[in-house]
Amino acid sequence: MIEENIYILNDLIQSNNPINDIPEIRVWCHPHFIKETGDDYFEVFDTFKEAVAFIKDNPITEKNPVIAFRGKEINIFKMKKK
Repeated sequence: MIEENIYILNDLIQSNNPINDIPEIRVWCHPHFIKETGDDYFEVFDTFKEAVAFIKDNPITEKNPVIAFRGKEINIFKMKKK
């Protein structure tokens, strides 16, 4: 299912053919998950592999990376099949 969602996302990107719109892989961090203070923030990664490794090593992260594209965040792990 994840592979199918990646194909859907690729189709979306290619159909719009944006020059300045580059998708990025984000992992949201929430310091309050470990009872620390601080604002929520996200880290950006070049690959899903890097994002997943970061998630495994950090207790303040959300469980899934998201793709940010054209002002929206897309969680490919929660997408439905067409």
